[in-house]
Amino acid sequence: MMLSPDITLIIKVTNACDLQCRYCFIEPSVFHKKMTDETAHRVVHAFLQSDFFRSVQFVWHGGEPLLRGRGFFERVFEQQRTCETRVTYTNATQTNATHLDDDMLEFLLANDVSIGLSLDGPAELTDASRRGRRNLPLLTGDRGTGPAHRGAHETTVDAARRLQQRGRAAGAIVTVNRNNVGHPEAVYQEFRSRRLHMKINPLTRSGLADTPLGEDLGITADEYGDFLVRMFDAWFDDRDAPISIEPFGQHIARMLGDEATHSCFYTLSCHRFFLGISPDGDLFPCGMFQGEPSFRYGNIHEMEPQDVAGTVLFGRIDSREQKVLQTCSRCAFFDLCYGGCMFHSLKDSKVLEEKDYYCVGYKTYFEHVLRRIHDDLGRAVQVSGGTSSDPPRGEPGPDGHGADRATSGRARTSVPAPAREDNR
Repeated sequence: MMLSPDITLIIKVTNACDLQCRYCFIEPSVFHKKMTDETAHRVVHAFLQSDFFRSVQFVWHGGEPLLRGRGFFERVFEQQRTCETRVTYTNATQTNATHLDDDMLEFLLANDVSIGLSLDGPAELTDASRRGRRNLPLLTGDRGTGPAHRGAHETTVDAARRLQQRGRAAGAIVTVNRNNVGHPEAVYQEFRSRRLHMKINPLTRSGLADTPLGEDLGITADEYGDFLVRMFDAWFDDRDAPISIEPFGQHIARMLGDEATHSCFYTLSCHRFFLGISPDGDLFPCGMFQGEPSFRYGNIHEMEPQDVAGTVLFGRIDSREQKVLQTCSRCAFFDLCYGGCMFHSLKDSKVLEEKDYYCVGYKTYFEHVLRRIHDDLGRAVQVSGGTSSDPPRGEPGPDGHGADRATSGRARTSVPAPAREDNR
């Protein structure tokens, strides 16, 4: 049993955030932490100078990762560029866009960083959950507008517009919660009208979502299944849909027998393909488990990352998966789901050795998609590869999770000097 040589890293460079999303999954006990240059450099070198790893996706995450400032990332990318390595790698970040001014945007794009955003639908649905700790200053964009105040929705759509003006596709994660679960068609029209690619994640009862501030936002598995079904129909029946939606694209492809990228929610042995790294260098099965001491593998300053596969915790996760799959293997949708997300099991079902809390909803959705594909195979083939060459990738921010194994950024191999470079 071992870690995959092709790994996605969810790197928490800070847990601080200038939003206070009511469903934020970050535990308050770790909110104050931020990553030092020393730890960031250790992360870069531990993977790029390794003889074990073949490819690495660096997802710079938070909290709000851009709070660390441009200088922090300049130093990180310089470490990557000067590192003698045979490992291919990409960089991505997941941001709430409150600090994505034009200078930061140009800097990230110049360094081939894939940028993911978050949006829960129209303004009234987004701003009901994604709230500021203070009024957010309007970032000066290409329009030359002066200071003003705006909410999370306007901040996100402005960032998406500026990405598109630079010829980049824009995508955002939808966290399905009590405010938007009954409005999938409105959510779809918002993304469609703005040509925003979409990735769908359900709320997880962790962090603020498990406190009085956000506990009323929880949804049931049946409600989530209904949301997926209605969203799928809105998209599948839209013959001129200008956007891709995940996980719809990957599931249709897999139902048709095509090879497709798996997101972490629907991946067999996800703990072999993902690692979470906290600001102080602690290693976890994914970014969601930060703040759960019993899910800490160790610290990157004290061990090589591939050695997590030899820990008691890694073996426990293996055993947990085998136990869950003994039940799930009898399900008709086993190879579309693989038991779902173990963090949902821990936080939503309150039992780690249980299948995903949202299982019933997944089944409703899978059954519906199979019927729709059977009735309109031509449309299924048309959308199975997505409608864009650059769909949204990377892990969501602190409101959800679900990173893919690859980003839309280009993989590069650094070569030894002097001949010669990286999601919330």
